[in-house]
Amino acid sequence: MTVRDIAHVELYTRDKISAVRHYVARRGFVQVADCVEVDRSSALLRRGEAHLVITSGWATRGFLARNGEGVADIAVTCDDVAATVEAARAYGATVTHGPQGAPVVSGPGDVVHTLLPEPAPGARSLPAGRTWIPYPEPAPSAGRPEALHRVVLGMPAELLGPYAAFCEDVFGFTRRAPRGVAPADRADDGPVLYGASGRAALVLRARPPRDRAESDRSLCTTSIL
Repeated sequence: MTVRDIAHVELYTRDKISAVRHYVARRGFVQVADCVEVDRSSALLRRGEAHLVITSGWATRGFLARNGEGVADIAVTCDDVAATVEAARAYGATVTHGPQGAPVVSGPGDVVHTLLPEPAPGARSLPAGRTWIPYPEPAPSAGRPEALHRVVLGMPAELLGPYAAFCEDVFGFTRRAPRGVAPADRADDGPVLYGASGRAALVLRARPPRDRAESDRSLCTTSIL
């Protein structure tokens, strides 16, 4: 039931165009595809091997009303998806399925986790479940491939402990950095959780209630290892 890496992060926002401009201009991402559906519109951004999905539209209204703009789905790759599903059910978590059949686990709060198998070495595909319209492929970077290795996740203070326990018991995350991995910077006094590969870390921070209705794109702050 061990989680290896973060496959992609989906951010719900009121203004997709503005959010895309922010991540392209200030975070070095490149837009590689778009998808327009009946109840939502999504843009897929990439930086190296890091995938970020930015979504707005009617389907996001409930989440935005409760939380403001922020992370809605952290898709993770697992060494055994079926075992992770069973661990989630044993924990009492809700398990549903996405459009392509991938299990979706709901933990404390509104953030969900799509469970994906580990990709084949060198594989590079668009997130499943949507009809993506690709943009022209950007020129490859001359540097080494980059992966999404850290997500700073803001949530109400009362959910920090339950969410951390959920990630530890269901996903096999640990609060101790794996050997050879530099510990991630802490955010406030929240815990830092590491995946088995050492490349995936969730940095949790308490978010004051007044921020729930405000735009805060730092809820999806990414850095590259």
